Amino acid sequence: MPARIRLEHPERCIACLNCLLACSRELFGSSSTTRAALQVRTSSLSSPPIIAICVACRNPPCAAACPHGALAAQPEGGPTLVNPSKCPTCETKDCSKACVTGALPIDPLTGRPIVCTQCGACAKFCPHEVITYGEVRRA
Repeated sequence: MPARIRLEHPERCIACLNCLLACSRELFGSSSTTRAALQVRTSSLSSPPIIAICVACRNPPCAAACPHGALAAQPEGGPTLVNPSKCPTCETKDCSKACVTGALPIDPLTGRPIVCTQCGACAKFCPHEVITYGEVRRA
């Protein structure tokens, strides 16, 4: 059974952005909220944040939508960037648009999708257990 991140208690999110910073640090050695594989969207102080995380789809529509074959499905679920050289930083961003959870952002520096590796760094640094990390049974 693979370990996966899960959105456990979205109502607890205070938009501290620790998850984004942890993800960016893990993937890029960066401290940028714009270079993370998950999204935390806020619209106002009175509205709760909207958290978008990769749910590691069995047949990820993001991979199927890539017209260049740069993304592929992993056996455990979710996409992987199999060949960055095949990703031409296309203008259409079809892969990002196809993500059912809105959790495939485009890297502002490279123009390529930021793919979640399911490492759990976001969960580790979430102070309110909004995001958790653990084994998931697949049907």
